[in-house]
Order: sequence, then C-alpha cells, then structure tokens
Amino acid sequence: MTVPEGQDSMDAMEQQAPPAEGAEESPTAAPSFEVKESAVAYNRQMSVSEAAEASGSGTNAPFWLNWIEFPFVVPNPDTGAKLPEATGWAMDSVGRGPLNQVGSYVGSAILRLATREANGGTTHGFKPSSLLTLTTSIIGVIAAILMPIVGAVVDHTPYRRLAGVVSGFLAVALIGAQIFLNEDNWFGMLIVDAMQTFVFLVHTTAVFAYLPDLTLDQDVLSHYTSRFNIRQYCGQFIYVALVIVCGEARGADSTVASSVQTANDAAGIAFGYGALFVGYAWLFLFRERPPLSQVPEGSSLLTAGFKRIWTTAGVVWKNYRHLRWFMASLLFSPEAGAGVVLSIAVTFLTVFMKFTGVDIAKASLCLMVGNIIGSIFAKWLTKVINPLNSYRLGMTFLGVTISCSVLVFTGPERKNAVYGFAGIWGATMGWAYPSQRVLFCTLIPKGQETEFMGLFVFTGQILGWLPSLLFTVMNENDVDIRWGLGLVGFFCITAVALTLPMGSYEDAVKLVADDSHDKLKEVVDATSKHMRSEPQKPMEEEEDSAQTKSPSVEDSKLQDEPASAL
Repeated sequence: MTVPEGQDSMDAMEQQAPPAEGAEESPTAAPSFEVKESAVAYNRQMSVSEAAEASGSGTNAPFWLNWIEFPFVVPNPDTGAKLPEATGWAMDSVGRGPLNQVGSYVGSAILRLATREANGGTTHGFKPSSLLTLTTSIIGVIAAILMPIVGAVVDHTPYRRLAGVVSGFLAVALIGAQIFLNEDNWFGMLIVDAMQTFVFLVHTTAVFAYLPDLTLDQDVLSHYTSRFNIRQYCGQFIYVALVIVCGEARGADSTVASSVQTANDAAGIAFGYGALFVGYAWLFLFRERPPLSQVPEGSSLLTAGFKRIWTTAGVVWKNYRHLRWFMASLLFSPEAGAGVVLSIAVTFLTVFMKFTGVDIAKASLCLMVGNIIGSIFAKWLTKVINPLNSYRLGMTFLGVTISCSVLVFTGPERKNAVYGFAGIWGATMGWAYPSQRVLFCTLIPKGQETEFMGLFVFTGQILGWLPSLLFTVMNENDVDIRWGLGLVGFFCITAVALTLPMGSYEDAVKLVADDSHDKLKEVVDATSKHMRSEPQKPMEEEEDSAQTKSPSVEDSKLQDEPASAL
C-alpha cells in the first residue's frame, strides 16, 4: 500500500523535539508565520481518508464487479492516490442528481393533476399552483428542527456510514414509489415526494461529512469538487436525455396524461440510477468512521445536536470572523439541492409558461450543459482568484440572470427564451455551488469537520423555507408569479452582500491552519486505529488520556508548534 504524501511530514512533526528550556532559537529556526509557508506545511499533513487508506484497510467490492468504479475514480492530482471515498463521492453524486431532479417531472405532473381537479378553484384549501412551494416550506421547517439530531448521530456515534446507507436506501425506495403516480393518488404522492425531500437532505448530510476528509489542500479539494460535479452533471445529462427519448418515442404531447407518463418514466429511470450508483457507493466504497466525540454529560442524542450547534456557533462567532459572515451568507443562499429553487422554477414553468414534462426535460438538458461548463470554470477560477471571490462572482451572476429573466418571460410565447436562460443558470450554479463548498471546507478547523458540516447544513435550512413560503404567500394573494421567481435573485444578491465583511481569504486560511494541527492529528490517529479494527475510544477520551500520560500539555504544544508554523 502506497503511503500518501503527507505521512512523512506528519511523522517528522511527531519526532521533532522542542527547544531546550531557556535556549535561544536561531533566526533560521524561528517559525515563520508567512501565509504561504504556513499553508504549504498545513497542506502536507494527512487527511482522515488518507489515514484510513494508509492503515491498510481496503474496500470489499468483489473483483468481478469493481469495474463499475472505473468512470468514477478521481485521483489526487498531486499524489495520484485513489481514495475509495473519493470514488464513492463521485458515484453517489451521479446517483443523487436524478433523485433530486425527478421532482421536476413529478411536481409538474402533480400541479397539472391538482389544477384539473380544482377546475378553477382551490384544492385542499390552496391554489393548485401553491402546493409544491407550500410543501417545500413545510419540509424546510421540519428539516431545520430535525437536522441537528441527524448531525448528532453522525458526530457522536460510529454510525456515519449507516446513516448514509439507510437514508440512501429510503430515498431510492421513495422515488420508486413515485413510478405509480396517477390521477387518483396525486395528493398521496405529493406527501411521498415531501418525505423523499427530507430523506434526501439526511443523505446529503451524511455524504457531505466525508467531503472535508478527502484532503487538506485547497487546490486538491477544488479538483475533487469540480470532478464530482462534472460527473454528476454528465450523469444527469444522460438521465434527462433518456427522459426525453422515452417521451418522444411514445409521442408525448401537452395533455395531462402525457405529463403523468413522463413523471412515471423519470421516476423509473431515477430509481435505476439510485439503486445502482448510490447502492454501490455505500455498500462498497464509503468506510466506517469513529465517533468524533462522546455525547456530553447530561445530554442525549436528541439534545446533543442542538447543544453542539449552539456551542459551535458560539465558537464561530467568537473566534472565526470570516466563517461567521460566511454562515450569515448561507442563510440566504438558495442551495439548488434543497428543493427551494426546484419547486419555484417548476411551478413557474408549469403554471405560467405552460411547460409540459418533456419541455421541462429539454430545459433541464440545457441546464446540465451549463452545469458542466460552470464546474470546469469554477475549478480554474478558485485557483486564480480564490474560492471566496469565485463564490461571490458566481452567486452574483446567478442572482442577476434570474432577476433579468423576470423581465423576459412574459408568457408561453417566450418559451424558447427559457432554454437560453436555463443554460446560463446552469453555468452559474455549476460555478457558484462548488466554489461555496470548497470555501467552506477550507475555512473550517480540521479535525472538527463533522460538527462544522452539521452547522453548514443546519444554517442552510434555518431560512431555507423562506423563499418558497414567500412565493406561496404572494401567489395566494394574486401577485404576479414572475415576482415570485425574482425572489430567488434577491436572496442570491443578499447572500453575496453578507460575504463582504469577511475580509481576506488568505488570513482566514492561515487562522484555520494555525488552529487545526493538534485536533487533526487526533482524528488521523483515531481513524487509523479504527480502520485497523483496534478498540476505539471516542477521540475526546483519547485526548484526556494523552494529557495525563504526557509530562506537560505545554511541552506537547511546544513540540508541535514549529511544525504548524512552517
């Protein structure tokens, strides 16, 4: 087993002796606090997934089946290491894309079935055009309340992988149920779709917890996220193309029955995608992780997540100004994967632009092409102007183009303009959201990725329901539906404005590098032991025992200090 780069430098850090007491350090031995030098030493340390690979633990995919992995392998561009979790992330992304996107077709069909049933009136107390966005708002509130519990399971138990397996299975199964959508069960299927949205968010939390484990190097992480997104969008491109082919083959038209059949086709194809790619990734590629910490005394899993988020938010507020403002930005960032943008866009296209299921599939195809272009551009731009500025520009362009589309989309006669704007939206989303993920992963203290990723997901849900709720309120009060679409642009611009007080990206990265060394080493050591199936204590217990064994906590800090300052 080849040891990834960074292990030697970690060993050197452990072996380096502290200076003799009272001895004066020479100028050449004095630690340098230059941002670039600090970042270089920091990047050479070993990540959690690299430690798991170095421990000699492999994956258990049978040799006659592992050829499926080949298109999804994403090597580390510096070391050439091929981490199973990186391959799993790429494969899960490909399966996850259709699981999220199938809501476009199912949602459109449900809207048309509800409109026909309402016959110009209301259904279940609301306009048919409010059902999708209202459901999204409700799920958003429920997610904001329950996601801290999910985060506690991931953080305080060794069940991170199990959470990904169970949520992935349920998400795929609920999509499979939507294959049977018809005019008699559309309201039940709306509830099933809402359940799938929540389970999908749980699955996203589990898989995102593995992302910061892959590497500590900003450029390598940018490489990974770009490659993951390109594979995801290529997979979605094929998925949408299959939906269009199925529709054209049966002579799809503008009838409600045709839209329902398109939804059935889309759900069936998405089910196959999820069963194959999500199933394989979590059965064979994602490995177990040890608990990062114990459940605090006096808490349970039901309360520990809320307390942890409160504590972590306090740490961010007090110690990490850059991260504090980024979290404020996330409150207003309409993450496409959370269903907010999807529900608003599908409602607008179905109700106002009179799109059929196949029309939405064609617009999605344009979106996917733009996504691929945007992801490639994001990888280059994060290196040139750093992830923070790349995120700002991408989100600004997304907000501006959505706002401009409100003036262009005057009715069904402007249908062709939707395809052009869909390509532009796809490019800006493919640019902004990977930059956002790289930015967050480089701003959080290493060794505490799971708890900070829990805060990341939770922050996105606190107000994630607000755009769809405002859209619903405006729609119920007969406000022009185009202004409801324009709300998304307003939230994007607000998210950008809140990043302006963050300050220098380089200063933020240096602060994280200086704070991360000790905790990261604990996580790496614990993961190595866990992957060798040795008895594993929670890392907080190991830290306590290490302090009792060492002659002096200050001595151990002095021993590590020169390495962390290189």
